[in-house]
Amino acid sequence: MVRKSAIGVLLGLGSCAIVLLLGLFGTFDPLELDLYDWRMRRAAANPPDVHRDIVIVELNDTTIRDLDPAFGRWPWPRAVMALFVDFLNRAPAKVIALDFTLTEGDRVLRHKLGSAELSGAESDEAFAASVTAAPSTILLADATYEGLQSGEMANKPSEWKAEPYRLGPAIYDRPTITTPFPALSAAVSGLGHNYAVLDQSGGLRRIPPFVRVGDRYMPSLGVAAALRGLGIPPQEVILDGRTLRLGDRQVPLLSEQIADPLVRGATKEQLTMLVNYRAPSVLPGGERPYPTYELRHIINSELQLLNDQKPEIDPASFKDKIVFVGLTASGLVDIFQSPFDSKGQGRMPGVQMHASIADSIISNRFIRPAGPGWNIAATVAGAIIVGLLAAFFPFNGAAPAAVLVMAAW
Repeated sequence: MVRKSAIGVLLGLGSCAIVLLLGLFGTFDPLELDLYDWRMRRAAANPPDVHRDIVIVELNDTTIRDLDPAFGRWPWPRAVMALFVDFLNRAPAKVIALDFTLTEGDRVLRHKLGSAELSGAESDEAFAASVTAAPSTILLADATYEGLQSGEMANKPSEWKAEPYRLGPAIYDRPTITTPFPALSAAVSGLGHNYAVLDQSGGLRRIPPFVRVGDRYMPSLGVAAALRGLGIPPQEVILDGRTLRLGDRQVPLLSEQIADPLVRGATKEQLTMLVNYRAPSVLPGGERPYPTYELRHIINSELQLLNDQKPEIDPASFKDKIVFVGLTASGLVDIFQSPFDSKGQGRMPGVQMHASIADSIISNRFIRPAGPGWNIAATVAGAIIVGLLAAFFPFNGAAPAAVLVMAAW
């Protein structure tokens, strides 16, 4: 009995050492990502347990097709975008987060919109005026571009009306952040970045909640919307080790060493939060998890109100809502692989990814990975159990029992 027990423990410890060594070299990472996605799908509620004050307004294929005769091909003149900002501000919405890249001014000499004509510059001015009138608006800034670091075309330092966050050098730094064109940057009260981290399988499971350029910090679009919606001021945003405190919320962060994009052979730390997806982009019955509107109906409603007609949608529907406006049209790139892909529902538009991050913060629900101590202890315990099974039972009995023990764990 004692001899068999000793043999079982030694078998377990030996196999444990092999497993931990293989894990150190990332051998099991692809399997872990698949199992993580499976756990995420199992944890998703049906019907989805999402925050009902988060709303998505989508620019889909139908909207682009139906509004082509009036506004032309996408991207539309910015004066058209002013229409839906004005509409959402009527209620007003608590937050209007626009997931569009608007880094360059409109240089078109003349746009024809119905019976009216205006230049690209005038169109930009109309949009900037609407954004100024809607202080709840948050615009997207591009933090994915690495830029040029030397020569005559080198990037100039990024400039924006940065909130006075004081998070320290542990926040992931970017070579540059490209903000909206100057007139729009001056008009808007908040910006959010679009930088996301793709795992080795290509899936989007985590994002840096903040990035920085030097000592200037910018939240992601979803984090910025949540902070605005909850009314959390910059002085209540604190990085405490591997925890990001947002008011009374505590966001657990992952720390990973990644290759430095600017220094060959060097690494740098990257702090990210896991995206707590609450549902796929489309539910089995074809419904959307978040209340969703088509942008064409929003624009039509604003035009109806301007013509003293009853609107198709009541602006009051958006009162005190956190509204994300973004692309879902096919062929417009802004789509990611999510943990729901194996069900055929998983390719998710970026606008819902940002909404999921805001949902996680507002609902105070986060994913915290088990620590290394727990991982080692569980591996040792599991290996010893399997070793004891191998020592006391024949293979035909030990193998199924080991599979059952691991599956139960």
